[in-house]
Amino acid sequence: MLTLRLCVSSILAGKRPDLPMPGVPGKKVVSRLPPPPDKEEELPSPRAGVVWSRGYWAFQGGWFVWRGGHWELSRPGHAYVAPHWMPTGSGWQFHAASWLPQSDPTAAPSQDDRTETAYDPLAAFR
Repeated sequence: MLTLRLCVSSILAGKRPDLPMPGVPGKKVVSRLPPPPDKEEELPSPRAGVVWSRGYWAFQGGWFVWRGGHWELSRPGHAYVAPHWMPTGSGWQFHAASWLPQSDPTAAPSQDDRTETAYDPLAAFR
C-alpha cells in the first residue's frame, strides 16, 4: 500500500519512478530525456600508473548533476571503460565505469599505448 501511495504521489508531483528495463534484470531506465552535452574539461597529460576518468552527468533526484573527472589507478591487463550514457528504446541508461580484461573482444582500446612502466603510486601527484 505504501508503494502504491509513493508511486501515485510521485506521478502527481510530475516525476516518474525508475522503471526496470524489460528483459534486462538489474538495469534501469534512468532518464526519459538525454543527458546534457558533456562539459569541456582540459585533459591532463598522461601519467604512469593511472588513467584519467573524464567527467560525466549523474542523475540524482530527478536532476542531472555534473561529476568532474578524476584519476583511477591503472590495472595491468585491463582496459578502462569510462562512465557513459546509452540510449534505449524507452529512455537513457547510465553505465558506470568498469575495467574489462584485455583478452575481452569488446574491451575498449587502452588510453595509453606506451609500454607498461613500473608502478609508481605517487605518479599522480608529481
